[in-house]
Amino acid sequence: MNKTLWTSIATAALALAIPGSALAAPKVDGEFSVSDQPRGITQGPDGNIWAAVGGKVAKITPAGQVTEFDPANIGTPQGITTGPDGNLWVTQSGGVAKFSPADPNSATGFGVNSITQPQTITTGPDGNLWTASGDEVVKIPPANPAGQTHKKVTGLDARGIASSGGRLWVVNRSGKAIVSVTTDFNTITPHPVTAGPQEVAGGPNGQVAYGDSGQNPQEVGRLTQGAAAQKSLAPASDPFGITYAKSDGAYWFAEFSAQKVGRLTTDGKVTHLGSFSAGSGPRHITTGPNHSLWLSLEQGHKIGRITGVTPAPAPPKGGGAKGGANGDRTAPAISRLSARRTKVRFRLSEKAGVRITIKRRGHKAKVIRRKAKAGRNALAFRRLGRGRYRVSVIAKDGAGNKSRARSVRLAVRR
Repeated sequence: MNKTLWTSIATAALALAIPGSALAAPKVDGEFSVSDQPRGITQGPDGNIWAAVGGKVAKITPAGQVTEFDPANIGTPQGITTGPDGNLWVTQSGGVAKFSPADPNSATGFGVNSITQPQTITTGPDGNLWTASGDEVVKIPPANPAGQTHKKVTGLDARGIASSGGRLWVVNRSGKAIVSVTTDFNTITPHPVTAGPQEVAGGPNGQVAYGDSGQNPQEVGRLTQGAAAQKSLAPASDPFGITYAKSDGAYWFAEFSAQKVGRLTTDGKVTHLGSFSAGSGPRHITTGPNHSLWLSLEQGHKIGRITGVTPAPAPPKGGGAKGGANGDRTAPAISRLSARRTKVRFRLSEKAGVRITIKRRGHKAKVIRRKAKAGRNALAFRRLGRGRYRVSVIAKDGAGNKSRARSVRLAVRR
């Protein structure tokens, strides 16, 4: 199947998953070459997209025109963000640098000894810039970068950082956690996740989302302060960079090995849009103007563009017959089903009601109904007597969408 046909099919499939999107369905509609490997990417205060590219910074207009700059005070930039002072800020080994989008070549550098492994950078709820490096979380006042403060966090292996709910959220990759940090450094709370988180994005109502590529099947997840991680499957995609798009109220994440992007709703539903060029390696992602998304295509040395990320209209009165009252057409997915004498275990892509049917040869089937959460579930039932059984599970979400039935055989010998 050629790339154009595959992209059309994938775009049409995603349109079904986003209510009202048939008028302006999200689509991959541009790849723009840069001179070196792109890393961090952000929307600038001037309405253009800015990316760290090799030892340079690049400006990409909404139409896709690329201009690169090689400022003397910028070495090998990694993270990039728009600061609260209207400048663009980058992280680099040994410090940070800032520049005006009107004059990138006049960038100013600032030494920050605690930045030995530069990562992403963000503006915190206190109006300061924040980043993390190694086992340090770093706060940088934009008006006085030399007055930066930092906090060592035991066991931290820092990756991405985001702001949400009045806190900073830092990925601890090898520690298998997302760490929330108050702006005074007084409260540091680890939130365990499954295996190998990479980046994190702030969302609404104090929620954050992250990609986790360190296990099989791979996942994306959501967190709020004081609650356990809620996980959704994203297998064989290597989820990495992630951002929250206000234009459609969902998270979007780069799928490095699948050459696609995924969409994660705030309640855990996952869909996919593809595809970028083979081997392009989508790594980091940001929102852009006019309902667009932009990605650094690391292996392809390109910047990718997605347009049509538009908000879903309100559902018609009465809900309509298709997709339930909220227009949701995405059915739950059941995976990793297993059964024992008193318990059935499985993974679920979203919270749903489940119907468990236990059928023994020559006997009437038993039907058990339970509520299940997104992620791993272990649901108990009465002990089974000796015999051979077939255990089937089907899930139905709040919008009325039913999963495909999954079954497993069980032999009880005692």
